[in-house]
Amino acid sequence: MPKKSTRLPKKLRLSAASKKKRAPRWADLKKYGKRARTRRIQVHPTKHWRRGRLKK
Repeated sequence: MPKKSTRLPKKLRLSAASKKKRAPRWADLKKYGKRARTRRIQVHPTKHWRRGRLKK
């Protein structure tokens, strides 16, 4: 009997999350002001589906 993949729901969540686009430049300017260059808003999660939960 073939082994069933248990990672499929995680991969589907990742692919759905990867379709979301990065926050526009004005969003982090509004949030951080002059410090916006050093602080970027991360909208997309990291694309390592093996590394535990999705980080935002």
